[in-house]
Amino acid sequence: MAEDTRNYRLKISPPLLNSASPWATTIEQIKELYECEHTGAVTIRTSLLEGFAEDPSIHQYIYHNNFSVPAGSLVNYDPKPTLHAPKNNHQHNHEDTSSSQTSTLNTLGYSPITLSEYLGHINEIVGQRHLGTNIDVPKKPFILSVTGTPDEIAMAYALIANAAEMDEDLRLAMEVNLSCPNIAGKPPPAYDAGELREYLGALGDSKATYRGRMAGPESEVRVGVKLPPYTYSGQFEMVAKELAHAKSSEPGEGSVVDFITCTNTLGSSLILDADLKPALNSESGTGIGGLAGAALHPLALGNVATFRRLLDQQPETRDILVIGVGGVEDKGGVERMRSVGAGAVGCASALGRFGVGVFAKMAS
Repeated sequence: MAEDTRNYRLKISPPLLNSASPWATTIEQIKELYECEHTGAVTIRTSLLEGFAEDPSIHQYIYHNNFSVPAGSLVNYDPKPTLHAPKNNHQHNHEDTSSSQTSTLNTLGYSPITLSEYLGHINEIVGQRHLGTNIDVPKKPFILSVTGTPDEIAMAYALIANAAEMDEDLRLAMEVNLSCPNIAGKPPPAYDAGELREYLGALGDSKATYRGRMAGPESEVRVGVKLPPYTYSGQFEMVAKELAHAKSSEPGEGSVVDFITCTNTLGSSLILDADLKPALNSESGTGIGGLAGAALHPLALGNVATFRRLLDQQPETRDILVIGVGGVEDKGGVERMRSVGAGAVGCASALGRFGVGVFAKMAS
C-alpha cells in the first residue's frame, strides 16, 4: 500500500481500537481497553443523554457460524444490577465463542449508562495519571459514541467539549451513531440524505460554537459519524456528497466531519435455532437483528474501499479518517482493512470472543 499522506485531524496511534459495543460498557472494561498497549483509542458504547431502557429479555446477542447456533448458545446479561452489561467476555469460555462461532447477531439497543456518567468514568480513569498510578499510559483519545435527535447531539457535543475544556489531559472525540438497525420504528438516519444533512448541520454549528475555546488542536473535540452498511453506488455517493457539502467554519479544514466509522451491523438479519425458530428475542418480536463478525467482513471491506475512493475525490473530504470495522480479529484482517484505505481499524465481535488480548493478535 502506498504511503498515506492524508492529514487526519483525529490521531489514532497505534491505529487499532475497539468499536462501540457491549464490551465497552462498564468502567472496568473501558479502563482495560485504555491501558492496553496495542490500542490507540478507546470507543465507548453508544449512549444517550438520559440513558437507554435496556431489557435483557429482548436486547440480546449470540455467536454463530453464519448459518445456525448450537444449543445453549445465547449470551445473556450479567445479573449484577450495577454493571448493566453482558458477561465479561474477557474471561468467559462459552461454547458459542469457539473457533467456528466467528459471527454475531444482536438485537441490542444502546447503553443504559448516560453520557454524563461516561464522562465521569473517563475523568476517573485519566485522573489516576495525576495520582501517579498509571503515568506511563499515553494520552489516547476516548471516542464517545452518542445518538439521539440533532438537538440532543448538539447538547452531547456541548457536554463533551466542556469536559475537554476543563481538563487539558483529556483527548475526547464524539462519534454520532446514525446506524443502529435494532430500534423499532427508527430506521438508521444515515440512509436518508435529508436526515443526514440535518445531523451534519448540527455538528457544524456545535463545532463552530466551541472553536477557539480549547487549549490547542489536540484538545479540540473531533467528530465523526458511524455509518450503516451500504450496498449500491447511489448510497455511497449520497453520503460522500453530504460530507463534502457540510463545510467547516475553519478556513482550509474541509468537512465538519473528522472521521467516519464503517461499518455498523447489517440489519434485517436472522439466525434460526435447531427448531427453526428465531434464535433471539427482539423489540419487534421477530428476532431480526444486526449481523457482525466474520460474516460482515467482505461487505465492510467494500464499504471502506468505496468511501476512501469517493472521499479522496474531493478536497473537502480527503482528510477524513476512515475507521474500518467489521469482522477483523487478527493481523490479516487489519492488513486487508489498511490496504483498502482504513486509517485505523476497529473490532467488536472479536473483542467479545478474545478480550483485549485480541489487539495483540491484530498488532503482531
